[in-house]
Amino acid sequence: MIRTNSIVFKFSVQMTVILAILLSILVLSNIYSLEVVRSNALTSSRNTLAIYQANIHNNFNNFSKDLIEVFDNNIDAAVNLANMDESSRYFKVQQLKNNLLAKMANDYSSDGMFIRLSGELVLEQFSSRIQSGDKLALVDFLNMHKFSSGPADESDEWKVFQIQGDYYLFKYITYSQVSFGTLVKADTLLSMVDRGSNDQNRYVLSNTQGIILSANNIDLKEADTTLGSLTKEYQRNFLIISEPIGEFGQITNMVAKGGLFSGLKLIQWGIALLAVLSAIVVPLVLRFLTRDVLKPILELVKAAKVVEQGQLEYQVPQGVPYSLEFMKLFHALESMVREIKDLKIQSYEEQIEISRAEIKYLQMQIRPHFFLNAISTITSLTYQNKNEEIRRLIHCLSEHLRYMFKGGLVEVSMEEEIRHTENYIRMQEIRYPDQVFFMIEINDEARQVPIPQFMIQTFVENTFKHAMFYKEMLSIFIRVRSETRDGSPFVSIVIEDNGGGFSSEWLSQSEAEEVTEDGGRVGIANIRKTLQLLYNRDDLLKLSNAETSGARVEMWIPVNKSGQPML
Repeated sequence: MIRTNSIVFKFSVQMTVILAILLSILVLSNIYSLEVVRSNALTSSRNTLAIYQANIHNNFNNFSKDLIEVFDNNIDAAVNLANMDESSRYFKVQQLKNNLLAKMANDYSSDGMFIRLSGELVLEQFSSRIQSGDKLALVDFLNMHKFSSGPADESDEWKVFQIQGDYYLFKYITYSQVSFGTLVKADTLLSMVDRGSNDQNRYVLSNTQGIILSANNIDLKEADTTLGSLTKEYQRNFLIISEPIGEFGQITNMVAKGGLFSGLKLIQWGIALLAVLSAIVVPLVLRFLTRDVLKPILELVKAAKVVEQGQLEYQVPQGVPYSLEFMKLFHALESMVREIKDLKIQSYEEQIEISRAEIKYLQMQIRPHFFLNAISTITSLTYQNKNEEIRRLIHCLSEHLRYMFKGGLVEVSMEEEIRHTENYIRMQEIRYPDQVFFMIEINDEARQVPIPQFMIQTFVENTFKHAMFYKEMLSIFIRVRSETRDGSPFVSIVIEDNGGGFSSEWLSQSEAEEVTEDGGRVGIANIRKTLQLLYNRDDLLKLSNAETSGARVEMWIPVNKSGQPML
């Protein structure tokens, strides 16, 4: 009889508890694994369907664009065809056929395009995907079907027709009893999905009423005419996921459950076998593992978690009889932690120095270079005896220099930058009398928000460089206000002028091409780079053209709840 306080009893109880827990974990793990596999399969299927949705939608857009283009280019000739003589009518019909043929030569064309002229004359062109028998059936359908004009909002709709057991999607435009149309077979749409599919995955296209238009890898029975009946038949052995397609209905993916869980069942049997083996082997090795392996491993894990939390002070345990191999690991961990600490400090210092140097370099690059013009303006004013203008210009220039040479300053308040920009515009007003009009709006909440120095003045300087013309009025509008963007507080800065604006070629080029060889756009490139360095974002600067005329610059400065910038 085994006593309750004996080692054997205690060990047996412990092993029984461990095995019970292990079996429970295995059961729960299996259940969880099944659910994870199912969830991943659903997610993967939805992602795949989203790609197919986009592909099908893009194809419909291309088909519609081709139809509109053919309609716009040929509607006048088609409408006036009835008033032509026989010879002119013959050549015009050939021209219309050639236009359809040219459009169908596109790699991304639909399965067919047609023009139904007055008098029931139909001109059609089909792609090579349509079989000869199907072409004859389509021609008969086009000759017999009446394409009514209908309401204007129906011109953008795709209509589904069944022709000899196959479903086609038609879109047409009718004007003055002349119809222009395009068509695509449902099987053609599904062929994009069919690429790379296997017997385990099945796809179905259906319209808004649930009628099946096309299916692959499925033997449809006579009763399987709707998606509901098909789903009811296959839902036991398949996961069924459907996503809408706005043009005609929806696309459905049927994923075989057997293919998903077959590998998992083998794993489950393997785990069960391992559990049985563990019940035999664990009593023999548990003591050894606990004493010589488990304890030092836990010590290493504990040390790793301490290092992960940022505590880079670690010493090898002393006075513990661990094996030689684990002692080497402890020493290696100690050496690694020490090296990580040194490298981390060195990396931080290098990054700080690099960021400081780069920001300072960017600031030096965006300093204004107009001093020679200012001196020339002062010289010209002395010949005109305009002493008051000279005093004002010298005063503004001294304020400009005082602001420019602020030592080591990375940021200034919005109010300071606006005041500096206004001072710069005043100098330009003296240089170009009666040619400058400007307006500045700033709300009180944004006045003390810090921003990078010279940010606004750089774009205003570019305005004078590229939008100032002799004897033409230059208008500059600056608006600064607080706003919410994507749920976060920002300060919005908008600068507009009435010049010629940015060229379309320049707006379309990449950020890396902003700086020309002669440095002509280095200011804008450096502003963009400064914003990226300070705020860790690349969407804070937008260049465009105003709706009327001139350039438009939009900048956003992120701020936190206290009103300070988020660096």
